[in-house]
Amino acid sequence: MTRLVFLDQNAWIVLAQGAWDKSRYPREHAALTMIVEGVKSGLITVPLTFSNIYETSKINVPDRRANLAMTQSLISGGRIFRSRRAILAETLLAYIAEKSSIARALPEEGWFLSDLWFESAADYSPDVYSVELSPAVLNFIRNDPARALFDYLLFPDESVRVEAVRRYSVGSAELITRLENRRAIAVGETLAMRKRIYGARLTLDELDFILAAGRRLGLDWKTVNDIGSSLMRGIVADVPVLHVERELVVRLEDQSRGISENDLRDMLSFTTVLPFADVMVAEKQFVNLARQARLGETFKTKLITSIFEFDPSA
Repeated sequence: MTRLVFLDQNAWIVLAQGAWDKSRYPREHAALTMIVEGVKSGLITVPLTFSNIYETSKINVPDRRANLAMTQSLISGGRIFRSRRAILAETLLAYIAEKSSIARALPEEGWFLSDLWFESAADYSPDVYSVELSPAVLNFIRNDPARALFDYLLFPDESVRVEAVRRYSVGSAELITRLENRRAIAVGETLAMRKRIYGARLTLDELDFILAAGRRLGLDWKTVNDIGSSLMRGIVADVPVLHVERELVVRLEDQSRGISENDLRDMLSFTTVLPFADVMVAEKQFVNLARQARLGETFKTKLITSIFEFDPSA
């Protein structure tokens, strides 16, 4: 059985160091060899997330970016975890259908993965992306997703790359401001109360999306009253993306330091990956938060903090 493995950016950097100079980085090269052999033998598959791709694309030193991009492209095979929105949509529909006794076909195996690197941000459609890709282009990418991803990460137009990073940082700063403002309101409350507060706010943020999901299933949902209080509470508690986000955010906000842009990307990876991955190699802070919330036990995911702790054959 092939295990699904997530590596955060620090782990990928270790592997890239091993690829860059095995004499200077012998331990890193050994880890790289172990991962590559695990992928080749079918023991593991190692898709990327939006956060991985973004953090590589923002590297300003071309040689470093190229080395990391090559390492990620070859090991991942260009496969990615689909976006938070896409994963939330599918799991939300499945939950509402089950609770409402609506028959619905199961998604295909591995539905949360894609060979189109840009679907780590959002599922492709001409409306969403404001551009229509021809079937030939999409087939070209699907036939060699690793090459397509590598070519993107080495995008030659430096001004476009820099502007994309700038816009992402501006959006992140705005989100952090909202998070910090909300955090101040709940300061001093118990964990249970902060979970209720965040769950309510999360529900309000996603209300239109939840109502639309119900209508897709044929339910006449127009307001929150149509959903019902019991089902609404269950959505936050039982839909994996929302459950993981609530459990991690309330614990992150309980820390004395401010929230950073890196926190947002780590949060995004955990909410989309943890419910599906067999192993997550991630930063100590978020692994500890996830352990406090017993998320590894809930989703049967092994949480470790170093690539050197991981053995694909174990």
